Amino acid sequence: MTRTETNAAIAEQTASDARPDHVRTLVHALRIGGEDFAIEALGDMHDVSSDAEREALLDRARAIADGMAPIDPVTPGSLPLQEIAEILGPPATYWTVRAWTMTGCPHEGYGSALRCDPAALAAWCEGKAAATEQEPGAARLRTFAQRLDAAVP
Repeated sequence: MTRTETNAAIAEQTASDARPDHVRTLVHALRIGGEDFAIEALGDMHDVSSDAEREALLDRARAIADGMAPIDPVTPGSLPLQEIAEILGPPATYWTVRAWTMTGCPHEGYGSALRCDPAALAAWCEGKAAATEQEPGAARLRTFAQRLDAAVP
């Protein structure tokens, strides 16, 4: 399942729950990091005061997660955002690339497991550079695209 398909399916499943945001968070945690990660996430939900409610939320999240298709496999050659930032070099940082994921750059995964395929990201940078009228910004994107292309085996 893609990220969009996953989010839509989870939103549909949790729409009638008393705490849909909590259940959604737990479903994602179960799918990304398993039971231990979900229990950690549950521990951060300070507005859930009783053990019975915690167990009910976790049970509901398990039921949803167990019924979902697996997460799409990682694209061969894709790299964590920190490695992408290291390829790009200054002034780019992890947060530069992370911000791009919110504006349409090709990426996969969730949270700290976000990854980008350098070849797809290079093409995206080229497209953004072509659409950018301000030369310093366009030149920076073209430079990033060249660095990413050079990193592709």
